Amino acid sequence: APVMALASLAAFFLGAGGAGFPTLWGIWMLALSGVLGLGLGDLFLYRSLFRVGPERSSLLMTLSPAAAAATAWWFLRETLTPTQLGGMVLILGGVLAAVWKPGTPAAAGRGFWYGASAGMAAAGLQAVSSVMVRQAFLAQPDLSPLYATTVRITAAALMLLLYARFRRDLPALLAGIRVPRVLPRLLAGTFSGPILGMTCYIAAMKFQPAGVVVTITFMTPLLVMPLGAWWYGTRIGPRTVLGAALAVLGIVLLGLDPG
Repeated sequence: APVMALASLAAFFLGAGGAGFPTLWGIWMLALSGVLGLGLGDLFLYRSLFRVGPERSSLLMTLSPAAAAATAWWFLRETLTPTQLGGMVLILGGVLAAVWKPGTPAAAGRGFWYGASAGMAAAGLQAVSSVMVRQAFLAQPDLSPLYATTVRITAAALMLLLYARFRRDLPALLAGIRVPRVLPRLLAGTFSGPILGMTCYIAAMKFQPAGVVVTITFMTPLLVMPLGAWWYGTRIGPRTVLGAALAVLGIVLLGLDPG
């Protein structure tokens, strides 16, 4: 998906003109952010999902907003108001209430700890990556989110291509894209996620603290669940509804005190 997103964004990149083009320092910062967050971060996340499952991975990834807020406070001197902190807690609590399944049997052994470590690494890498994007915007206020997204995805796509080449997985990946039912869905997912979604995420970093933006993006599971109920007939229980209500209340608090 990052490679296909790169091809699409390149067309916008060439036609957008020179306004808001990142400086050389900004290119390095955004490129490193893409490698850490979209490249290494996603690789660690997928390994965590495979080893410990989606529930525990979701719990581990909730460390990311707190890590992003702490990193932004340490390096950028960004502080959050009590209202913002309360909104972040409500959003994360709502997401956990919706996705966590009580009574999940405990896991142990080397595989579990490997998956848990991978999940924590993914959360940390996403936090550091988001702060680097925020720093690029603070250093260059007129930086275009479209340019920033393109640079970030370019670096991530190159890193993942090199990784697939090293693992000798590239022929299998290319063969999978040729499957008739896969390509249309991949194109649709690429346009909605790495292009539109990532551009909106980067644009939010231009105006809001990193910890707040990362927290809001954790509402994704709550938005996916209604779509799953519509397309696949999955049931939405009272706990999911309660989690969604808490998250919406958190968003309201963030809106009342945007910082």
